[in-house]
Amino acid sequence: MFRLRPAFLFLMVCLLLPVFFVTASAGVANPDLSVIGQLVSHQTDDRASQDANTPTLNLGETEFVFDAYLNPYAKGMFVFSVGTGGFSTEEAYLNIIKGIPDGMALKGGKYRVGFGLLNPVHPHAYPFIDTPRSLAALLPGGEDGFNDVGAQASFFLPSVGNWASTITGDVLNGSSFHPDETKASAAWVCRLGNSFLFNDSIPLEVGFSATQGTNNVQWNTRTGVYGGDVKTKLPLTGQANLTLQGEYLYNSSSIVVDSTTGHFDTVNRSGLYTFANLQFRQRYNAGIMYDQYQPQENSTGIDRSVKVFLGYALMEETTLFRVAYERFFPGGADPVNTVSFQVLFSMGPHKPHQF
Repeated sequence: MFRLRPAFLFLMVCLLLPVFFVTASAGVANPDLSVIGQLVSHQTDDRASQDANTPTLNLGETEFVFDAYLNPYAKGMFVFSVGTGGFSTEEAYLNIIKGIPDGMALKGGKYRVGFGLLNPVHPHAYPFIDTPRSLAALLPGGEDGFNDVGAQASFFLPSVGNWASTITGDVLNGSSFHPDETKASAAWVCRLGNSFLFNDSIPLEVGFSATQGTNNVQWNTRTGVYGGDVKTKLPLTGQANLTLQGEYLYNSSSIVVDSTTGHFDTVNRSGLYTFANLQFRQRYNAGIMYDQYQPQENSTGIDRSVKVFLGYALMEETTLFRVAYERFFPGGADPVNTVSFQVLFSMGPHKPHQF
C-alpha cells in the first residue's frame, strides 16, 4: 500500500503553508541584476600537481545573481554560475520572510544549506580565497559546498534580554550525499543558532548543526555530520575590528567496501578550522587561519594547514584584491607551499564584500 513518508509531508506543508496565511497581491517584480567575476592565480610546489612550481592564471567561476521581492512577504533568488564545468544553477529558491504566524519563515528550492557559519555564504564573500579544507573534506558536496534541493522552516524562539535564538529544519532531496546516483533519497538538516551581546557592544554567535543522508542508495548506507561553531567581532577603533571564528565537525559514514554483498565499514572522522580576520582602514583586511581534518582515505592520519591572507578593496567593494600563502602538512608527507592571488570584480548591487 502506498504510504506518504514524514519527510514528504514536511516538504508539502512547507510549500503550501504560505497559501493559507499570505494574502498579498502580486505585482511586477523587476529583479536586481549582478555579475561577479574573478581572476585567480596559484603557484605551488606540490609534486603531485601537473603545474608544480609553475604560476597559473585562470578565469575563476563567474556568478550571475538575480533577486527581487515578489510581494511584501516573499523574495525570489537565482544564482547562476559559469566555470570550467559549464553553466549551472547554483541557487534558485523562494523565501517567505513574513506574513506567517509565530515568527516562522519558509524557504524552498535549491540553495546552500545552512550548516554552520561558512557553508551558507558564497565563497567570494569569505575574507580568504579558498574554502577551508576541513569543510570540503567533511561536508557533503566537497569543495563546491553543501548545496541541495529542499524545503526549510525556521522559527525565532522566545528569549529574554539581548539573547536571540533560531531553530531551523530542512528536508532535502539528498543528492549531495550521493552525487553519483540519480535515485532520490531524502536527507535532513537541523540547526540551533544563538546570538547575544556582551556589554551591549560585542556580539557572540554560538550554533549547533546536524545533518544525515544516504551516501549509497543501493545499500542504504548513511552519513551523519555534526558540528558546533562560534563567532565574535571585536570593535577595536572606529575603523578597525577583529573577527574570530571557528567550527568543529564530526563525520560518521558507513562506507561500502564490497559492492557485491553490500558489506560496509563505519568510518569516523573529525576536523576544525579557526581564523582571525582584522579589518582596518575600511578597505584592508589581514588574517591567519588554522585548519585540520582526518581525510577519508586515511582516517587515522591528520592533515593540517596554516594560512595567512591579505585583502584590499580598491576605493569601494566592486573590486577586491586578495593574496594568501598556505603551508599544508599532509599526514606522513612533505609540506606543500602554495601562494594564491585573486581579483574579484562585480557589476550590480551584489558586491564581493569583505567578510
